[in-house]
Amino acid sequence: MADIIHSVLRASHIYLGFVGLAMFWVPALTRKGGRVHVVAGKVFAVCAYTVALTALGSSAWVLIHPSSWVGEPVVLSEIPIDQIMFISILGLLGIFLLNSIENGVRVVRTRRQPETLAGPRLRAFNWTQAAASVAVLLFGVYNIAVGNGPMFAIPTALGLVGFLGFFETRKFLANPRPTPMAWWYRHMDGMVGAGVAFHTAFFVFGARNIFGGAIIEGTWSFLPWVLPATIGLPALHFWTRYYKRKFGELPEKVGDAPAVRT
Repeated sequence: MADIIHSVLRASHIYLGFVGLAMFWVPALTRKGGRVHVVAGKVFAVCAYTVALTALGSSAWVLIHPSSWVGEPVVLSEIPIDQIMFISILGLLGIFLLNSIENGVRVVRTRRQPETLAGPRLRAFNWTQAAASVAVLLFGVYNIAVGNGPMFAIPTALGLVGFLGFFETRKFLANPRPTPMAWWYRHMDGMVGAGVAFHTAFFVFGARNIFGGAIIEGTWSFLPWVLPATIGLPALHFWTRYYKRKFGELPEKVGDAPAVRT
C-alpha cells in the first residue's frame, strides 16, 4: 500500500509540475483578464496546489517515518545530512508555493470584499510558513556551525526569506486595500512567487532526475538555487511599477511635486 501511495505522490508531483511550469508562462504572456489568461491561470493554480501538497506530503513522510518511505528498516539519523537538507528544502518550497498561490488566487476572489481576504486557511498557511522557515533556518545555522559545509547556507537563506515573507503577508492582511488596485499587485506577487518556487524546484530537483545529477557542479553549483529568484524578483518589481504607473498609483518623487508659488 505504501508503494502505491508513494508512486501516486511522485507521479502527481512530477507530471503536474511539468504542466504547471509550462502553464505559468501562458497567463504571464497573455492579455490580463482575458479568457486565455483566466483559464490558464486556473490550470496553473490546480497544478500549484497539487505540486505543493505532494511536496509537503512526501517531505513529511520521509522525516516522520523514513522506513515506510524507503521500503526498508531505516531511522532518520541514518539518512545522510545532505539528503535531509534536500528533503527539508523541498518541503519548505512546497509551503512557499502553497502560500504564494493561495495569496494570488484569494486576492482576486475577494477584490470586491477585501475585508474577507484574511480567511483561516490563508492565515494557517502563513503561520505554517513562519514555523517551517524558522526550523529550516535553525537547521542550516546549526550545520554551518558544526562544520558540515557551506551548502547549508542555502537552507539558512531560504529560511530567512520565508520568515520575512511571513511578516510581509501579515502586514498585507492587516491592510488589504491601501490603494484601489493593491489586489492586482498582490495577485502578481503571489503568482510570480509561485513561478519562482516552480522554477527553483525544477532546476534543483527536477534536473537531478532528468540529468542524473545537478545541472552545475563545483563553485557555481549554487546558481540553480538562486537564478529563478534573481530574475523573477527584479522583474516583478519593474512589472509592478509599470502597472502602478498605468493605474496612476505610483507615488510621485519629491522632485516631481508641483512647485509652490509665493
